[in-house]
Amino acid sequence: MTKDDAQQRIDDLRRDIWRHNRLYYVDARPEISDRDYDVLMEELQGLERDFPELITADSPTQRVGGEPIAGFVTRRHGIPMLSLDNTYNPGEIRRFHDYVMRGLRGETPTYTIEPKVDGVSIAVRYVAGVFNRALTRGNGMEGDDVSANLKTIPSLPLRLSCTEPPPLFEARGEVFMSREGFQRLNERRVAAGEEPFANARNATAGTLKQLDSRVVAQRPLDIVFYAQGELDGIDIGSQQELLKTFNGFGLKTQPWLRIAHDFAGIIAAIDELQASRHDLPYDIDGAVIKVDSFSQREVLGMTAKAPSWARAYKYAAEQRETTLRDITIQVGRTGVLTPVAELEPVALAGSTISRATLHNEDEIARKDIRIGDTVVIEKAGEVIPAVVSVVMPKRPADARPFNFYDHIQGHCPSCGEAISRDPQFAAWRCTNLQCPAQSVRRVEYFAARNAMDIEALGGVVAEALVVQGLVREPLDIFELKEADLATLNLGTENEPRIFGAKNAAKLMAAVQRARDLPLENWLQAIGIPEVGKATAFHIARTHRDIFEVATSPTLQALLDIMDGQDKNTGGNHRSASTATAQDAALGDLFAFAEQRQAIPDRARTEWLERLQALGLLKPSSGAGNGFVTTVIGPKTAQAVLDFFHSAAGKNILSRLRALAITPASPGSSGSAPESADGAAAAGGATLSGKTFVLTGTLTSMDRDEASAKIRAAGGTVSSTVSRNTTYLVAGANVGAKKTEKASQLGVKVITEDQLLAMLADGAAQ
Repeated sequence: MTKDDAQQRIDDLRRDIWRHNRLYYVDARPEISDRDYDVLMEELQGLERDFPELITADSPTQRVGGEPIAGFVTRRHGIPMLSLDNTYNPGEIRRFHDYVMRGLRGETPTYTIEPKVDGVSIAVRYVAGVFNRALTRGNGMEGDDVSANLKTIPSLPLRLSCTEPPPLFEARGEVFMSREGFQRLNERRVAAGEEPFANARNATAGTLKQLDSRVVAQRPLDIVFYAQGELDGIDIGSQQELLKTFNGFGLKTQPWLRIAHDFAGIIAAIDELQASRHDLPYDIDGAVIKVDSFSQREVLGMTAKAPSWARAYKYAAEQRETTLRDITIQVGRTGVLTPVAELEPVALAGSTISRATLHNEDEIARKDIRIGDTVVIEKAGEVIPAVVSVVMPKRPADARPFNFYDHIQGHCPSCGEAISRDPQFAAWRCTNLQCPAQSVRRVEYFAARNAMDIEALGGVVAEALVVQGLVREPLDIFELKEADLATLNLGTENEPRIFGAKNAAKLMAAVQRARDLPLENWLQAIGIPEVGKATAFHIARTHRDIFEVATSPTLQALLDIMDGQDKNTGGNHRSASTATAQDAALGDLFAFAEQRQAIPDRARTEWLERLQALGLLKPSSGAGNGFVTTVIGPKTAQAVLDFFHSAAGKNILSRLRALAITPASPGSSGSAPESADGAAAAGGATLSGKTFVLTGTLTSMDRDEASAKIRAAGGTVSSTVSRNTTYLVAGANVGAKKTEKASQLGVKVITEDQLLAMLADGAAQ
C-alpha cells in the first residue's frame, strides 16, 4: 500500500470510527457490534504503525493514555469560569425571579431548568474543530491543563462533527462517573485489594488529578456539556440553541430539560426533577435555573463571583426511616471502639444503606437510641450514612437500651482482651497493643494517601496480610516478598481471590517509593499521639531526620522554657529576634544544642531567640515576660518525646536502622529548611503568625493542598473558628455555623481568591 492509499484508508476509518463513537456514547443507538468496532480500530492501528507519520492528535487511537507527566501546567481562562450562587430555599428562587423581572423591566423571561451534575467542572477548547486543550475550573481565572486525561474519555469527540467548524469553540461542562461505572470501578479495586472510593465525585476528582493518563484511561469517566466559553465565528443566542449546537457537534448533553416562564413553572420543574433524580444514570445534587436568552443575560449582568441570570437550587439531604436491628463494635488503629448501627436495609440517595455511624457511647445516650428502635438516617453530604434521631412514637415495648461495656462483656470483639474507658474522651479502647484489628488499622493508616501513599495497600489487602501472618506492624511492609504477595488470598478457602503477580509488582513498587518519602510523611504515618498533618509538617521543617526528632533538643527546650517561664524572674526574655537570628541556619541551632549543657547561663536567652526564629514561640500579648507556643505546643512536644522513649518508638527507630531507611527533611542534604515564617533566608512577605480556618468547597485545590500551601508560607491551619483565628476562608456551599461564629468573634471572612492572592504575594516577595 502506498502512502497516499494509506492516507485515504486512514481518513475513511477515522470517519467511520468517529461516527460510531458518537452513535454509541452520545446518541445511545449503536449500529454495529463491539467486535465489528474492534475490527475497524485494529485496522486503523495497524495502518498507523506502518505509517507513523500519518498519526494525528485527533485520531481515535490517541485516546489511550501516554507516559506520565511531571505535573499539571496552569493556564488562564479566556473568559472567567464562574460558579453559581446556591440556595436550598424556594423563597430565594422567588427573589431570583423577582430580580429577573425587575431587571428585564417587564419583559417576559424564559427559563431553562437542567440537572446539576455532581461532578468536576471543565472547559474544553476546539480550534478549527479539533480538540485543543481542557482546563479545570481552578480559581475561576485559571485552571490546570488536564488535556491528556480528558482525551481518554470515550464520549468526548476529538474532532467536532461538522463540515465547517468555527475557528474557536469552547464548551464547558461536567466530568462525572455514572453510578454503574462507579460501582464497577470499586468492584475492580476491591478485587485488586485496593480501598474502594467513597463516592463518585471524589473518584472523578481524584482521577482528573492523576499524572498518568494511562490510569485515567482505565476509569469510567464521562462528560456532559451545558455552557459556552470563548467563541469565534459562530453566533448563538440562547441556552436552548447552545444545547442544540452541542448535539450537532457531537458533544453530549443531558436528556432532561424543562422550560418555564414564571416562578410556579420553575418550582414545578425543580420538584419533578427531585422526584426522578435517582432515575438518572449519574448523581445530581440539585437543579440549575438559567435565563434562556443570551441578550437578556447581558442586561442582567453578573457579580464578581457568579452570573446574576442563573441560580442553583440544591436538594436537602434525603432522610429515611428504618429499623435499628443491632449495634456492632469496630476497632480502630489506636484501639478506639466505635459503635455502628446495623439497619434494616433501606434505599437512600440512590443506594441501599444497611449500616450507619453512631459515633460514640455518649451520642447514643444523648439521642436515647435503643436496639429495635425506628430511626431516621441520612447521608451527610451524600456520603456518610448517619443516625439522626429516634422516632419515639414507633418505639417497640421490647426496645433494648444500649450499654457499651455489657454489650461486649467488657472485652474487645477482635482479640478478646479487656477494654477501658478513656477518661479524656467519650471512647472505649482495647488495651491490647497486639490486637489484630488495631494492626490492620495501623497498616491502613500508614499506607494512606496523606501518609505513605501506598495506593495498592487498601483495607482488604491490609487485613489479608495481618490475618495470614505476613505483617504485624507497618514496617513489616518493607520486608515483604513479591512472591508471597502474588499468592496472597484476599478471599476465603472456599472462594479464593488471589492478589496476583501484577498487583504484587505494583504494591512492591509503591513500597519502594515510600522508603524515600520525606520526614513529614513518616511522622504522620507512624501514629505519634497529638501529631497530625500540620504538626508533622512543622516538626519536619525544624529537624534534620527522624533520629534527630527522637531526642530533639528543640522540643526539649520548648518544654523547659514553657515550664520555667513563670519561675524565672531574671532578665527580659522577650528579646526580639534579630535579622541574624531569623536567618540562622538550622545547622547553627543544632550546633548550639550540643553546647547547651556547657553554657547554661546563656541557654535560655539563646534558645528563646532560636525558637522564635523557627516560629515555635512568640512573646505573650499579656502582661509580663511570658511566651506562648505557636504551631507546636508543650503537650505535643511532650507526646513526641514520650513516644520515641517508649518501647514502641524505640522499636520503630531500631527497625528503620535495620532497614537502612532514614526519613529526612528535604533540606537536610544541603541548605537548611525554610524558617517557620515560610521565607527563605533572603526574607519576604509571608503568612507568619496568621491562623486560617477553611470551610466550604474550594475550586482550585482541595483542603489538604490549601492547608499545605498555607503552612509552607508560614501560616497555621485550624479546624475550628476561635478568637485566635485570623481568617475564615469561605469556599462554595458554605454552611452558616462557622460564618456566624466568625461574625460573633470578629474574625475576617475571605474568599478563596483572596487566599490565593495572599499566597501569591508571599511567594512573589
